[in-house]
Amino acid sequence: MKTLTTTLLLATATAGAAHAETALGLTGDRTLVMIDTATAAVTGSVEAQGVTRLLGIDYRPGTGKVIGVTDAQTIVEIDPTTGATMEMAKMTTMLPVAEGAAVIVDVNPAADKLRFMSGTTNHRVDMGTGEVTVDGALNFDTADANAAATPMVVAVAYSNSYGKPEKTAMYDIDAGLNALLQQTKPNEGVLATIGSLGVTLDGPVAMDIATTADGTNTAWVAALGGLHRLDLATGTVSGTMPLTGTDQPIRDLTVLPAM
Repeated sequence: MKTLTTTLLLATATAGAAHAETALGLTGDRTLVMIDTATAAVTGSVEAQGVTRLLGIDYRPGTGKVIGVTDAQTIVEIDPTTGATMEMAKMTTMLPVAEGAAVIVDVNPAADKLRFMSGTTNHRVDMGTGEVTVDGALNFDTADANAAATPMVVAVAYSNSYGKPEKTAMYDIDAGLNALLQQTKPNEGVLATIGSLGVTLDGPVAMDIATTADGTNTAWVAALGGLHRLDLATGTVSGTMPLTGTDQPIRDLTVLPAM
């Protein structure tokens, strides 16, 4: 295995040619940082107000709002410009979260439901009411090469996150296998291995898939001090840029649509 920062640096010209969007990263307990995806430079930051700690954030395409989940497992809308928050709902069933464990906060754009996971526990949440459906625990398909492994999912993203798409696909990063997975049956927790990332992960990992109006999906991963592109077909990291402007690891990531 290799490390991202030493072997997969993109040329500056390549990075500059990419379509630039703004990613919103979560650092510390409640700090939101704005990241230029063309340069991986932090261009600004704001503190989320009225909350002690955010477990995660995501963009909700159906409403055009950024949502977050607090450590009290309350769903809030967040103004990424001012940091102001507005409570939407409190979850009816608490998700068990082990000390230091990754927590997944991601919106399914087709169903407009929140996927909320930690460890192998898999919840589906109505963001308007807080009603929780406890779905099947994460598990590998019995025919998968990693069928005997215990999933260690640390980041998730849905494709086609623009407006309200007819369909979407759910992708997971497994830190134990250092691999990209697809959650082929999200409500049953069934996982299938796509392929190795080709790198060894260490520390927080954040992932999002940016979707343009024409349906183009671009997967981004923040990890190991960099911002990286990810090939959803193979699982390989296709390039990386060092993240500048913050010395804090990115705990979660969501890409805002170009305005």
